[in-house]
Amino acid sequence: MEVDECTDRRQKRAKNVMAEIYVINLDRSVGRLEKFRKLNSHLPEVRRFSGFDGKSIDRNKLIEGGVIRSDLEYAPGSLGCAISHVTLWREAVGRHKMITVAEDDAIFSHDFQRHKSSLISNIPADWDFILWSASLRCYAWLDALPGGTGARLEFFPGEVMTRIADFQEAEIEPALLRAHYLLGTVCYSVSPRGARALLEWCLPIRPMIVDFAGFGLRLNNTGIDCIMAGVMPSLKAYACLPPLVISDERPEESVRINT
Repeated sequence: MEVDECTDRRQKRAKNVMAEIYVINLDRSVGRLEKFRKLNSHLPEVRRFSGFDGKSIDRNKLIEGGVIRSDLEYAPGSLGCAISHVTLWREAVGRHKMITVAEDDAIFSHDFQRHKSSLISNIPADWDFILWSASLRCYAWLDALPGGTGARLEFFPGEVMTRIADFQEAEIEPALLRAHYLLGTVCYSVSPRGARALLEWCLPIRPMIVDFAGFGLRLNNTGIDCIMAGVMPSLKAYACLPPLVISDERPEESVRINT
């Protein structure tokens, strides 16, 4: 009986992690959406989320609503990106459901869904945040060993941008490692509890210096992933290695959403 109950719980968790993926895409970025769908046609249940355009967003309304502080100096692109992610976190909380969020420059492994289901089913159920992606311009800071020993992870581009098919078709055995600080929002999953914690910490979005304790780094808040990093040490956060998603860094497609 206990084995059957355990199997049933695992099956329910596996079904939940197969939930749809939201891709953030501006209404004016039709070409980017077409490229995303072409590169990631193997993904089921991808839902387009109409991203907020930082060039036309009403900052005063955001200030009045307690979403941003009046002295925030995000560039229009960074602001639109931030509000898009915040809105999806509210979706996760409101629906009490884990969601996976991707930006429209994300390139997914062909085995993303299979690995995602298996990996989430084998970590504690009270996880908060999982970063599936690697941005070639960002770092990750990991809890490398028990007792507070950390490690900084840096990705180098190599030839991956000229060998996209090789990345997508590669047979790998990824693992989820506990993370202390994470940067980049190309693709991640967030639980309802994790989304609530992000909302409580990040809002109102405000100027701040994030202190990467133990790593000798202080980071000015210039984008949503910067302020997110400030709460990561208190979350049950994970990074996927090797990553199952990369950002498209090719020159003609290197402009991020909302820019």
